[in-house]
Amino acid sequence: MSAPRLRCMVLISGGPSRRVGPGGLLIGRQKDCDIVADDPSVSRRHALVRVAGDSAELVPLGRAPVVVNGKATDRAAALADGDRIELPGMVLTVVLEMPRPDQNQSTGFALARQRGGSFGISHSPFVLGGGEHDDLIIKGWPEGALRFHVAQGGLFVEATDGAGVNDTAIGPDDGMVELQPGDALAFAKEVFTITQVSGGDQTTVIGDKTGLPRKIVVQILPRGGRILFTLPDGERAVFLADRRLDLLVALLRPPPPYAAGDFIPDDVVRPIVWPRNPGVSRPEINMLISRCRQDLVAAGLHGPRLLERAPGGGATRVALTPGAEITVDS
Repeated sequence: MSAPRLRCMVLISGGPSRRVGPGGLLIGRQKDCDIVADDPSVSRRHALVRVAGDSAELVPLGRAPVVVNGKATDRAAALADGDRIELPGMVLTVVLEMPRPDQNQSTGFALARQRGGSFGISHSPFVLGGGEHDDLIIKGWPEGALRFHVAQGGLFVEATDGAGVNDTAIGPDDGMVELQPGDALAFAKEVFTITQVSGGDQTTVIGDKTGLPRKIVVQILPRGGRILFTLPDGERAVFLADRRLDLLVALLRPPPPYAAGDFIPDDVVRPIVWPRNPGVSRPEINMLISRCRQDLVAAGLHGPRLLERAPGGGATRVALTPGAEITVDS
């Protein structure tokens, strides 16, 4: 349940194809890229194709613009099925597919409707709304009203305005809200109770260290970076843009006397992440942490467990297994 639902492939003209994973597909002249170009005018790390939820985008990384469908762009651009990406000496075609979910699969969670009926969350993301392509369609609801994500045995929801959990209002500004079995989720006169069912991942207890990474490799790119987490059940990768990456690197490679895995005080993090504005407020720090957690959850990682805020605030850490190996490759 950790992979993005959208399947994205990049076809090399006259050659093979490559699948775009959660950490994105790196294109450039450097030998560690996923697709290596031979033309010397291509940047060492030229561009990244990444999947974000149910969409894909191209992120230019080098100094030269990237040509998409005949038009040059130096900014992130949304990609559609059939789009052509042109680099010197290479033409790539984007193929996007939305596979039909296996309804017999189970994430271990279900939605029990107060008015009757129970609906299993069979894949991640799982969308409730009034749109014709939503997974559970409720007439009269806005399209994509509630989006559920399953990450390392945890269940999260992104909600539009008007939703509530246990009588507490939630909305877009709250990002991904973690749900527990027994929680009541309400929207537009409907109430669903979160239930846990057999056949899926079991919710991992927050204090259980077995779900934490034992190795993290950070690859810094011009406009962000890719992070590979090695977990007990396999590897997961995520792309973090700009300041979100700066935050993670500050926590994984802090100045002495701190070490990776320690709670790093905000006063230490501020000048690293905001060198031109080291006096940023705590709400701004909390917002950045929230956005990082959302990216982690979207990649199948338990963001709140991995990016942990100290009780009462004031410090943050990346939770690790003892002796975890950390590599930051610039």
